[in-house]
Order: sequence, then C-alpha cells, then structure tokens
Amino acid sequence: MKRTHRVVLQLSCLAMIGHTGAASAATITVGPGQSIQNAVNTAIAGDTVRVLAGTYTQKVKLADKNGSAGNFITVKGDAGAILSGTGLVPSDREGLITITNSNYVRVEGFDVANFITGGASTPVGILVEGKGSNIQIVNNKIHNIKHTSTCREPCAVGAHGLAVFGTHASGITDLLVQGNEVYQNVLQASEALVINGNVDRFEVLSNNVHDNNNIGFDFIGYEGECGGCGENDRVRNGIVRGNTARNNSSKSNPWYAKVGSAGGFYVDGGRNIIFDRNISTGNDIGFEFASEHKGKATEDILMMNNVVFNNREAGLSLGGYSTSAGASRRIQVHNNSFYKNQGWGTELLFQYKVTDSRFSNNIFFGENSAEEAYEISGSGHSNNVWGKNIWWGTSTEASSLPGTKVIADPKFVAPATGNLRLQAASPAVNAGAVAAALTNWSSPLWARYFPSGAIAVNGVADINGQARSEGVIDLGADEFGTAAIPAGAPR
Repeated sequence: MKRTHRVVLQLSCLAMIGHTGAASAATITVGPGQSIQNAVNTAIAGDTVRVLAGTYTQKVKLADKNGSAGNFITVKGDAGAILSGTGLVPSDREGLITITNSNYVRVEGFDVANFITGGASTPVGILVEGKGSNIQIVNNKIHNIKHTSTCREPCAVGAHGLAVFGTHASGITDLLVQGNEVYQNVLQASEALVINGNVDRFEVLSNNVHDNNNIGFDFIGYEGECGGCGENDRVRNGIVRGNTARNNSSKSNPWYAKVGSAGGFYVDGGRNIIFDRNISTGNDIGFEFASEHKGKATEDILMMNNVVFNNREAGLSLGGYSTSAGASRRIQVHNNSFYKNQGWGTELLFQYKVTDSRFSNNIFFGENSAEEAYEISGSGHSNNVWGKNIWWGTSTEASSLPGTKVIADPKFVAPATGNLRLQAASPAVNAGAVAAALTNWSSPLWARYFPSGAIAVNGVADINGQARSEGVIDLGADEFGTAAIPAGAPR
C-alpha cells in the first residue's frame, strides 16, 4: 500500500503527511496481497484509496468515515479489482463492503463476488446502513452473492447484491446509486438492489439488475428497520431513471416454492418516487406498486416513459395482495409502453385498494383480447381517473375498458425484440394530452431536478432521451421524431 501526496510516498512516511483540507488530498494505493482495510483506516476527507487490479479476499468496512462537500473519501477499484468473499463467512447482515454511519463516501469500480452462506446470516455485496449523507455507490459489478438454504417461507433467509438500510433516526440522505451491474445472485427472501427504512433523497440511475432469483429493484417501508421512526421508516423522495431490470424471477427460488412473483421494479411502502425511462423485461412482474402491511400504503408514485415488455406474469400490478394487506394511493402512470406481459396477471392489474390514481397516454398491447389487458382482481378501488390510452390484442373486444380508449394496433417498430418505438403511421402519434404538473412534492431533491417547482408528469424526455413532445405529445414511451430536449429543460 502506498500513498500519493503530490509525489509518491511510501507507507512508512505516512506519519509525516499532514492534512489541511482539500490541498492535502492524497491517494493511498493498495496492491494484491495488501490490506484494503488498512488503507481505508488512514483515509480522511479528500483522500482516495486506489485498489489495483487483482483478487482481494477481504471484507472492507467504512465505519464513521467522514468526508465533506467536495472532498469525498473515495475507495476506487481499478479495472480488474476483484473483491472476493470466497471462504469468508458473513456476520449477521454484512457486506463484503459495508458502509456504516458515514458521510461523503464513494465506492467505485469494484467487482464484488462470491459471498456465500447457508446459515443464519445475510451476505451482501455492498451494504450501506445506519445513518449518513452523500453516499455514492458507482460503477460496481456485484454477483454471486448467495444464500444457499432451500427452506420455504416463513423461514428468514436471504442475501442482497446492493442494499441500503436507514436504521437510525437521523436517516440516510442524498444517496446516489449509479451505473452498477447486479446479477446472478441467489437471494431467497431478499432482493437484488434494495433501499429500505429511513432513507430520504435518493437517485438510482442507469443500473442494470438482471438474472437474480428474486426482486430486482425494491423500495421499502414499514419493515421496522428504523425502530421508533414511525412514518420515517420508509424510503421517500427518490428518482429511478434509466435503469434496466431483466430476467429477475422467483420461479427457481425455493423460498417461494418456485412461484413467479418477483418484480423488476417494486415499491412496498415507499412514497414520492419517480420512475422515468426504465426498461423492465423478462421478470415475473414488470412493475409493482403495493404494500404488504395492513393500514399502510405505497403513495405518490410517478411512472412515466418506461418500456415494459415480455414479463412473465404481469406488466404493472397495483394495490395490496389481499384485503388484509395495504393499499396504493396517488399513483400516476403516464406515457408508458406495455407489450405482452400476460401470465397469471395481465398488462395492468388492480389488486386491492387502489385509490386517487391517474392513467393516461399509455399503450397496452396484450397477448389476448384488448379487454383482457386490464384486470381487476380485488376490491376497494375509488377515485381513479382515466385519460386516453391505446389498448390492443388478439381481438378488439373492449367494452369494459376505462377512460377514452383507442382500440388500435399501436404499430411498434419491432415489438418481438423489444423495440417499442413508433412507426410514422402509428395512431399514437400526436394523439395524447399533457397532464397537470405536480406542485405539492416538497423536497430539496425535487427543487434540484425541477427548479420551477413543477414536476412534469409526462416527463421532459422520452425513453430514447429525445424531447418528450414534438408538437402534440404522443402516446406511449416513445415520441416519434428526433428532436433534442430543449436547452435549459430539467433533465
């Protein structure tokens, strides 16, 4: 391990190095056979721990580490830096990298793999917990994190690829999770990428979560992670943009008796979350906004400009799974494209207690009749408002569909391969209407993304990153044409 401070210094000289803020920022270099932990222990605000290519069979903990604004403590792996859990045993819930009660910390560029147990503990690839602010988890690969137990519910066994748990009353704020690949993890009762508990203001951007045996992305509340936090024991104020959830399924998962119920994107009790320009395919359920807790709800969710295709059982499922579960309130679903997501569910499934929600400018292309693209399997729904949507399938029967319904082939370019762009002759072109902006979401995060104070519920860009509206807005996630986002528009 060596530390670079304007010039390269050997580790034996560390005691001679002073730190007086950003000007004293140093790079501590770790090579194969050396301890990453020792380097982390010496790092202070502005320092970078650089880990060279090689395999490191180590656990790394960042506990009570504090950078500052503009002076993060960064732990960064070079290309080929592998953090391996082979032969290591997790203690309770533990990550190969664990960040606890820290501020202004960034972990970047690692290949994190092979943390496996069959016991009572929970292995995690990268774990953030406790309290803290400005934590960044960026451009890591996390795979082969496994719990090998074959027990069935209600036994409590699980593993996570990337997990954030706000377990302290002060919470975790201003979290960035970007550019990570989380794949081929054996999760049992747990999730691949999860944010849970007292977490406020988060950005989940451009991650690829695929081929895991349970839920892909999960945003959770009311599980008691933050005891005594009341309504703050739930994730809130987050943007989930540009991610892909692919082939996440519990059909091979013994904990679920191999029943397919894993969502690509799932909110269970979170609130004030935007899902924008994501792709969900090959999962059991494309998106699910629900609550598993009686008397609680998933609330204030905005889903716009997403592509949801070829999921095994359902495209979008809303509401509690039974009368004894929770509810979904104030869900807005605009300008999304759905294609052949039917199994035990359908393109759009209402379970129990969906209220005060809005649906417009979507395209629902089902495997069966147009009417069968929408199903109500439970009760307790009220005050839901429907605008114009396209419905299509193997027949035009559509007498019970809600709202202003267009029964027509949307003319996707190549839907069988997931290309849900519109052809020029599509009836979706110039057929939509812009819905009223949200002006009552209050958080510094929204002020940063939408400085005008108004959240455009149809978005400012389509699934391809082009202008959301060229003249009259189109239906679906794609806006026909090639116009760029207007200069100065919120991104």
